[in-house]
Amino acid sequence: MAIAAQLTRELFDALERRDVAAAAALIAEDAVWRFPGRRGALAGDHRGREAIFAFFMKVAGLTDATFHAERVEIVGDDRVAFFHFVGRAKRGDKTLENDTCLRLEFSGGRLIAAQEWVWDLDHVDAFWG
Repeated sequence: MAIAAQLTRELFDALERRDVAAAAALIAEDAVWRFPGRRGALAGDHRGREAIFAFFMKVAGLTDATFHAERVEIVGDDRVAFFHFVGRAKRGDKTLENDTCLRLEFSGGRLIAAQEWVWDLDHVDAFWG
């Protein structure tokens, strides 16, 4: 199996288990996570491991921990992986169900950059807005 795809599986397995130490070990201290949007509460660049974890905590907090990434496929090579998932969550009377593609770049066994693309940006903006 390609290294980046395996590291992506390990990272998201750790996040699902809420194993902060295991997830942190897979994210470089200066990594960046880019989330799409024009007006959503999560839109923009989250720079550094602490900011990325703050982003994850905001996702959990805004959704009362209902957010779940349903895996469709993870493919990659030794440096880059693409993770296709369906993001699902509840937020008040709003429901999120949106296909997402996440591009993850690794160096030295750690995530250095993540970029998300969503199929329906208007839906995502309305949910997180």
